[in-house]
Amino acid sequence: MTTMKEILTAAKALPSAERARLIEALWDDISPADWVPPSTQWITEANRRSDAYDSGEMSGSSWGEVRERARRQAGLDD
Repeated sequence: MTTMKEILTAAKALPSAERARLIEALWDDISPADWVPPSTQWITEANRRSDAYDSGEMSGSSWGEVRERARRQAGLDD
């Protein structure tokens, strides 16, 4: 049987675009009932950013801009 460490090593050897597709495939296969709740630190940071956005201290980007940036950084649109 293949171990988690062996799978992770093999996954890390994939090109960036393939790793991104692997992440998507794995994520899509996880039931919401099995999702791990966010940590207290994550919730605190999310609330801080939400407050900063609401007060005008921080701006946002459209989904199209975020998606384009993420795909470029993942090597999917080279």
